[in-house]
Amino acid sequence: MAKYLAVDIGGTNIKYALMNGEAEILEQGTVPTPQTDFDEFLNAVGEIYDRYADEIEAIAMSAPGRIDADKGYFYTSGALRYIAPRDMTEVMKERCPVDFCMENDAKAAALAELWKGSMQGIENGIVMTLGTGIGGAVIINGKLYRGTTFAAGEFSGISTAWNSTYDEKDAWCERESTRGLVARYAEVRGLNEEEVTGRTFFDSVHAGEPEALQVLDEFCTGLATGLYSLQLALDVQKVAIGGGISKQPELIEGINRKMTELFAGQPHTPAAQPEIVSCTFGNDANLIGALYHYLYEFKKA
Repeated sequence: MAKYLAVDIGGTNIKYALMNGEAEILEQGTVPTPQTDFDEFLNAVGEIYDRYADEIEAIAMSAPGRIDADKGYFYTSGALRYIAPRDMTEVMKERCPVDFCMENDAKAAALAELWKGSMQGIENGIVMTLGTGIGGAVIINGKLYRGTTFAAGEFSGISTAWNSTYDEKDAWCERESTRGLVARYAEVRGLNEEEVTGRTFFDSVHAGEPEALQVLDEFCTGLATGLYSLQLALDVQKVAIGGGISKQPELIEGINRKMTELFAGQPHTPAAQPEIVSCTFGNDANLIGALYHYLYEFKKA
C-alpha cells in the first residue's frame, strides 16, 4: 500500500506522520519550528523527508496563512512571516524530489472533517478552530470553499466593533480564541497569563469556580453572537468547533445554549439555527486533511 508523509506547520512545532491512503498513522513525531530563518525551516522539513524518502510517494503539508492550494504558493504565512511570499512547491521539490502539495491549516482540518469526521454528508457547514486565533473554513455544496483569493474562513479578523473604524484590538480573535479566553480569565483572577492554560481554566470550570463559570458564559455569548452573524450570511446546517478546548462538553453545551437563546429572541430571523458540534479529530486533523487534499483534489486535478 502506498505511503505518504503528512506535515503540519505550527507556530511552535512541526508535526509529521507517515500515513497510508486511509489516513492511518504508521509513525509520527514533532520537531521545533524555526522562528526566523527560511533555510532552517526548509532543512527541518527536509530532514523529516530524509527519514522516509525511500517509502513515500508524496509530501502533503498544511500551514497557516493565505495559500494557493493548487500551486502551493504562500501569499501570507501567519506568525511565521519569514516564509511568505514564496513558491513553496518550487523550493520543496528541489529539496525533496517527490510530489508535493499544501493547504491552509484550518482548511485542512475542514477537509479531514468532510472526509472522515463530523462533516460527512453535510452540504453546507462551517469548521472553526479555536487556538491562538480563530481558524476557519466554509463548506458549500459539499466542498471546501476557498474564496477568490484563498482567504475564505479567515474569521480571526472579523470586527466586534462596527460603530468605529476598524482596529485590530477589536478583532473577534482577541476575545473568542483560546488565547483570549485564557487572557480574560487571568485578568479576572489577577493572574499572569503564563499561569493559565485552557486545561487549567476548565479545571476551574469543573470545580464550579464562579469566576471561571462567568468567563465561560461570556465567552460562549461572544462565540454565539458571531456565529449568528455568520449564519445570516451562509445559512449552514452545522458548525464544528475544533482546537484543544473543543473537547470540553461545557463549551459545546454553552454555545448551543446561547444560540438557542439568541434564536428564540429573534423569532422573525430568516436564518435557521445550525447544529453546533465538536470536531471529530484533534491534533491529527491537519495531517489527515492535508492527505485528503493530495489524494482527492491535487492528484486528480
